Amino acid sequence: MPTASTAESVTLLRAAGALQPEQDLRNPDLLASRILPWWPPLSAMVKVPGLRTLIGRTIRKKAAAGMWYEVARTKYMDDVLSDSIAAGAGQVVLLGAGFDSRAHRMREEIGSASVFEVDRPHMSVRKQKRVRGLPKADVRYLSANLEEDDLGEVLQQGGFDPAVRTVVLWSGVTPYLRAEGVETTLRWFARLAPGSSLAFDYCWQEILDGTAVIPEAQAVLRQVAARGEPWRWGVRRGRVDELLAAHRLHLVEDLEAAAAQRRYLTRSDGSVQGPIWFFGGFAHARVPEQ
Repeated sequence: MPTASTAESVTLLRAAGALQPEQDLRNPDLLASRILPWWPPLSAMVKVPGLRTLIGRTIRKKAAAGMWYEVARTKYMDDVLSDSIAAGAGQVVLLGAGFDSRAHRMREEIGSASVFEVDRPHMSVRKQKRVRGLPKADVRYLSANLEEDDLGEVLQQGGFDPAVRTVVLWSGVTPYLRAEGVETTLRWFARLAPGSSLAFDYCWQEILDGTAVIPEAQAVLRQVAARGEPWRWGVRRGRVDELLAAHRLHLVEDLEAAAAQRRYLTRSDGSVQGPIWFFGGFAHARVPEQ
């Protein structure tokens, strides 16, 4: 699972995206900058009003593809959450929550649904310290390693009811897991109440095994490996349906990143903002109704 450094890097991308001057293209996570620490300096600068514009421009210049990917990913996960709650989900689970602010910024959409955030112990402790200044939210923080612990047992001990329809967001986690960690999590999800939804993002397996050589992807792989957090798992392009079918799950949508760019980053005049990491996508799975 991602470490604190990765969680902070992703949060910085969200914070920069929230500074995008065009409202329709802006990352909706307007709380991201408030979760970031005052060190290192780059994270701190995005918290200072007089420096925000400069930092936003710098990140849009040096990490544009990652920042716009994060805008699309955030909006996609937000949509699944909102739609699932509207359809009757009574529980929200954020797996590998990192510095996710949804419980605080989407309180109206979440309403009375119970929120559970699952992460490694040290990440959970950091998160709880960081959100003290945010709008209040009723969150149950639970500690688990998705590759080692029994997720179902951890959640049930924390008050989670597998018989209640649930929406699970699994953002920015699967590439860092081994295959067994992904499979175990999907098996857990498949046992939840009918109608439960799971949204997750993934990279293409082809960029991991070298059968597709994409310079932008190779650069990202080098970056994460240099941090000691290599990407380990992916899905072959166009095969998400097979992955889910093996667990008797229904594929609601497999949205490749390039298609997500058109959905979420298109201006009113028809022009599309970019660049974006395009070597993966976003999936929405559902436990079939009985």
